[in-house]
Amino acid sequence: MLKPEENEVLAVLAKEWKFKGPPGIMDISDIVAVLPVAPSETLAALRVLYTRGLVDMNALKTSAFLTPEGYTAADRSENRKNEEEG
Repeated sequence: MLKPEENEVLAVLAKEWKFKGPPGIMDISDIVAVLPVAPSETLAALRVLYTRGLVDMNALKTSAFLTPEGYTAADRSENRKNEEEG
């Protein structure tokens, strides 16, 4: 199970995927700016997601994007969240 910060990162990248198309590439600084958590927590979440194969990064590690598995995980997380709220 993913931590809330990890789910938030997935959700942001999934929105980018939906609006601009796969794979939802975003600068890491933009991901940090949009999330309401400390930058260190966002970067730690990105590292965990990268290690699990849910997120990939460009060669310079300045941009991140979802893998297909990451998009599936984000979608499952969103569905679970909607079920809990509904």
